[in-house]
Amino acid sequence: MKHISLSFVALLAACNMGGPGFYGVTPVTRKVEGSTFVMRFRDDMAEVIRTNPEFPARYGPISERAQKAVFLETGCKPAWVTGDPAVMVMGLSCHGRPAPKEPRNRIISCDIMGSYINDRLGGEATLECTKR
Repeated sequence: MKHISLSFVALLAACNMGGPGFYGVTPVTRKVEGSTFVMRFRDDMAEVIRTNPEFPARYGPISERAQKAVFLETGCKPAWVTGDPAVMVMGLSCHGRPAPKEPRNRIISCDIMGSYINDRLGGEATLECTKR
């Protein structure tokens, strides 16, 4: 039982760890319009992790709040955003410099438009996806 509890705590601790390129960078926490974000900055890039639960977790509104959080923290303008409602990476235009090029490995973005959960039958969700 002791090992299971420690494993669970380790998993929870990993929820807001820095991703590739941001591991070891000191995190900064900021709340914007009800969303809580942990942000890490390296060069002209930002990694933003949403740490509070939101339902429905729609990419558009959460992305806008995350961009506001980054701007308020750095004064740099997010030129592009890629990711999902939980983890986003942004290219920043700081002090008149152009932002780094956006990675092209993500081509589809989806939002949950409607859903329901039934204890006996499970649940169902409707997604709206767009190509980028």
